[in-house]
Amino acid sequence: MTSKKTPPNLQLQQVRISDQIADHIVRYIAEHKLEPGQSLPSEGELTRLFGVSRPTVREATNALAGRGLIAVSSGKSPTVLPLSKVPFSNLAQHGLATQQITPIQILEVRHSLDLQAAVLAAEHRTPADIDRLNAIVAQMPAALGNVEAFSPLDAAFHEAVGQATQNPLLSAIISGISPILFDSTRSVHSHTRNQQEWDSVLLNHQNIAAAIINGNASAARRLVDIHYVDAYKRYD
Repeated sequence: MTSKKTPPNLQLQQVRISDQIADHIVRYIAEHKLEPGQSLPSEGELTRLFGVSRPTVREATNALAGRGLIAVSSGKSPTVLPLSKVPFSNLAQHGLATQQITPIQILEVRHSLDLQAAVLAAEHRTPADIDRLNAIVAQMPAALGNVEAFSPLDAAFHEAVGQATQNPLLSAIISGISPILFDSTRSVHSHTRNQQEWDSVLLNHQNIAAAIINGNASAARRLVDIHYVDAYKRYD
């Protein structure tokens, strides 16, 4: 009697118990509608709830913490985290480190994100967002010509626009690529060779901020496009 082999496409992959428990915890958060800052059951309660050992629960919660979904600390129940920039940051950093993506591709992604972010920011900005944008733009003139001084302000400007969208996911993505954004803006500004080009960079940021603050979404989008056309030229 010959045994039938399971076709390759039907073979089941073994899943670690801790991975299954991690999935159960994610479902628990959704089913109980837990919000950021709220606590999950304690480690002991989770072991009883899922019928597994403490080390298995600990491995599962540590994995979820590494994914930026929950916070864990000794002696305390895990807590739900707000949307995290960690997954996006890790993805972008890994892509650059392994040469799967290039700085110009980072710039292209930033371009796409910032176009929509500028529109949403103009529509949804708050007084706090306006103050944040004004404060960043006010520091820019003194940093002109100094790549190390200007690049962090440029990165902070884009993060502030992301926050002003009031869209947590878009803000998390923009903040997630902030370390890469810093490197890419520093690379762009290293190609800014004269005072006229630096003045143009400053004016672009000032104009974008003004459009957002004034609630002019179409102007904000158009000015972001102009800003990136100039940035692409500096890469040539």
